[in-house]
Amino acid sequence: MGFQIIHFVSVTSTQEIAKGIMKENVVIVADEQRTSYGRRKRKWYSPPGGLWMSMILRTSLWDILTLAASVAVVKALNHVGVNTGIKWPNDIFHRGKKLGGIIAEKQGEFVILGIGLNLKNEIPEEIREIAINLPKVDRDTLLPIILEYMEFVLSLSKEDIIREWKRYSITLGRRVCVLDDGEICGIAKDIDAQGGLIIDSDGKKIHVYTGDLRFVD
Repeated sequence: MGFQIIHFVSVTSTQEIAKGIMKENVVIVADEQRTSYGRRKRKWYSPPGGLWMSMILRTSLWDILTLAASVAVVKALNHVGVNTGIKWPNDIFHRGKKLGGIIAEKQGEFVILGIGLNLKNEIPEEIREIAINLPKVDRDTLLPIILEYMEFVLSLSKEDIIREWKRYSITLGRRVCVLDDGEICGIAKDIDAQGGLIIDSDGKKIHVYTGDLRFVD
């Protein structure tokens, strides 16, 4: 596959820059993002020192692309000696706190995949109770490892990607609540073929595809 990396010092958002390029297998990397966002356009702090990137991909796996990317990121972090797990749908966790997140936005025939990881960047005081960084991990060391694992994961079947995701999940088997239009609570039992979380809520199996998940156990 191979990726072309384009580096910027400061951008509004690597996602927005990628939307102006729209060329397959291009990766946008920035030292900092000034107005970056995560799911549902929530503000994402992206000061210098972290890994802020967006990949322009053409893939039939777009519906589970955030799951695939989560697997690649966790494998890359394990490769450099950092034990992490995946919280559904798109968060990378380390020591019980959020280390990073992943977003996928479909744009015609392409999907723009954004990955943000707290590395040597400062964590704002207001989110230090829930967020964590990796001050000993260098972005330029980690980036090519992530890209290598992305190539590997994208070569897998959908079934194998989901199997790998389950291997690193910190969600399955736990009591959770997912807030979207309403709130659904129960035991996170499994992941379906489209990446939806299957929750056993009082004996009823409910498939959830979007929402904010919190652990209640």
